[in-house]
This record gives sequence, C-alpha cells and structure tokens, in this order.
Amino acid sequence: MDGRDKPGHGDFGEAKLVPTLLGTATERSDSRGSGPGASPGHIVAIPSWYKSARGSGGGYFRDQALALQAAGWRVAMLAPDLYTPRDLRRGQVAPGRGRRVRVEDDGVPTWRRDTLVLLPRLPYRNATMMAWCGLRLFAEYTAVNGLPDLVQAHSTLNGGVVALAIKRRYGIPFIVMEQSTAFAQERLRWWERDLVRRVVAEAQHCIAPSPRVGELLAGQYPGSRWECLSNPLGEAFVADLPAPPRNPAAGPFIFLSAARLSPEKGHAALIEAFAEAFAGDPGTRLRLAGEGPIRGDLERLCAERGIAAQVEFLGLLSAPQVRAEMAAANAFVLASDVETFGVVVVEALASGRPVVATASGGPDHLVNPANGLLIPTRDRQALRQALTHMRHQADDYDAAMLRAEALRLYGPEAFARRFAEIIV
Repeated sequence: MDGRDKPGHGDFGEAKLVPTLLGTATERSDSRGSGPGASPGHIVAIPSWYKSARGSGGGYFRDQALALQAAGWRVAMLAPDLYTPRDLRRGQVAPGRGRRVRVEDDGVPTWRRDTLVLLPRLPYRNATMMAWCGLRLFAEYTAVNGLPDLVQAHSTLNGGVVALAIKRRYGIPFIVMEQSTAFAQERLRWWERDLVRRVVAEAQHCIAPSPRVGELLAGQYPGSRWECLSNPLGEAFVADLPAPPRNPAAGPFIFLSAARLSPEKGHAALIEAFAEAFAGDPGTRLRLAGEGPIRGDLERLCAERGIAAQVEFLGLLSAPQVRAEMAAANAFVLASDVETFGVVVVEALASGRPVVATASGGPDHLVNPANGLLIPTRDRQALRQALTHMRHQADDYDAAMLRAEALRLYGPEAFARRFAEIIV
C-alpha cells in the first residue's frame, strides 16, 4: 500500500451526516435483486484511493476493471477524493482538482470528483465527506449512463462507506473487496471499526485477496463470510513479449525487489541479510525498485554495511519498466512484514523468475517449492539462508513453467471467471 492506504487518513468527526447517509445496520433498502450473476452487466467500481496527488496507488483496481471489461462487463471507475487546506499549502493538490467532475479514459471510463474538507479532524469526518462526495459523483454518472446493476467497493474505508450510502439511496447492491493492510496491523480506531461493521453487514459479498486475509477479517468481524479472489496480472505482465535472456554466465547474479520504500516492506532486513550473505562479492547485486520515505535511511544502511556498490536504487518505475527489470534479474525477493496479496510476487512468476517471499499474509498461498521459497517474517537468518540458497539454485526453476502457471492462476480470464462465480 502507498501513503493513501490508511483508513484513518485525515480522521473524520462524528457528524449527524453519518446516520443520515448510512442509517444503521438494521435499516435496509429494498435491493434490486441478487446482482447480475454470471451474466455480464453494468458495474461501477469505487476505490478508496486511486491515483490521487498523494500517490498513485491502486493499479490493481484498474487491472480488475480491464479484466471484467474483457469478459463483457460494462465497467466504470468512480473515484471521489478529499483534500484539505493543508494539502493545498503543501502543494499536494494536483492541477485540475477542485473542478466538479472530471472524466478520464485510461482504458476504463473514470469519473472523478474532489471535495475540499474544512471540518476539524474528528471521528467520522472523512467517511461523511466521502459519502457526500461519492453520492454526488454517482448521481452525475448515472444521469448520463443509467443505474448500474452492482457497485464494487475497493476496501471498506471509505469506498465501502460510499457504496453503502448508494445502496441506502438507490437500492443498488454492492460487494466489498478489501485491500487494506490496516486490519493485519491492527491500526483501526473505534469509529473505523464501527464503519467496517456497518459496511460488512450490508454487503452482498465480502471478498479478500488471499485466504489468510479472509480468515483474519472473519475473526475480527464475527458472522461475516469472506470469499477469496486474487488480484489479476496487469497488461504489462500478460503480454507475450520477447523477454531478454538472463545475465550471461559472466555477469552478476541479480536479486530484484519492487515495493514502496516504507518500514513494513522489510527493506532494512533485506539489506542486512544481503550484506551478511554477499558483502564484497561483486558477482551478486541487489536492485530495489520503488520510492518512499525511508530511501535515505536505506542508502545510509547500505553504506554502513559496505554494500553501496552492490545495491542500486531504481526509483519509481512503470509496470513495463518493472517487467523489464524482472526479465533482467535472476530472482525476485519480497521481505514484507505484512501483505494483503503481493501482486509483485505473481508479476515475478509471470516473468519467469523464482521468488523468495515472507509469509506476510498474501504471499502465503502464492509461493510453493515449485516456484520459490517462503520464509517467516522478521527472520533475518532465514532470509539470509533463502537468499544464499536461491543464489545457487535459481537456474533450477523452469521459467516457462513459472510463467504458464502464473497466467493460468492469475491472468485476467481467471479473475473474471472467479468473480462471476462469487456474485452468482
């Protein structure tokens, strides 16, 4: 997750608008039915964060929409967002924000509406404002395109809150697909837990990206039932492009990691483990794709451990650039403390590269002896041993088999089929 993946972003105040917009868990609007079922219909997706000025985030939302479009669904993205005077002062408001509605086409029709928040930081503020903004955006969208059959909320806070408000007003059923790591990190405040309970109680289906996340959510919200639907591979990794060969035998062995440079992604432990295993070995290198708040700290750590010449920071890369880096690497590593899914793991597999990943939630059901090594979280010794093993065994994995299996399990067609099965 990026910096927008925080349910408490901006903290909102308990206002009378919350019961007005959402009602209580026992007040139910008449439903329009059980949804479109297996037959393609009209869906609007409402993300909790999506390409705002504070960070791109949520590329898998678009990947899901494209997969459903290819399967015959009519899909649009409705992206309400909030900004504050502090965002304005910090220059964190993208050009064009503040206009009532903006319609974009990034392969998926995307309708945006922003709201300036002037209320103080109190419980329920952002949920109220997101519901208010989302309802108005939905009204403007449906005035042109008609009512959808189903609303697809990406994460309960606050896309699910908007979907619940739409259900109350229009009777449109909704599903919620949870993507936030806040549940595993136990970061939710009492009013956020209250909102999650309301959304989950009213959702037609609750969907988690991995079995472990589903079990976690079912335990935290008794009585809820969570089905599993993995995020799909994006266009750059599905395209059957001619991949460049791996490094020639005389070249260095390259480990690649692609993740936001933030503490929960485990880069510090990765650098420490890499230094213990390979410091002073010019034939082994580590390349880190991504940006984030701890980049300076990580660069200093590399210098302190004497591996600055062996570690390269690549910065923020596009999806095609990430695929190119994966094709040029020998193995991929993800050392996160917590992941809801870990799409970079299946991207690496689709690129034909074996992986070393921590059992951080999402990767638990992705990695097996046939495609890589799964190790405990926060265990530097296990990470060092896995890196050492992969350094010598990476060529034993069948790249073509890794790619074929990743496409079979996580390609767009597999996602669309499973989606239709769930919402029947």
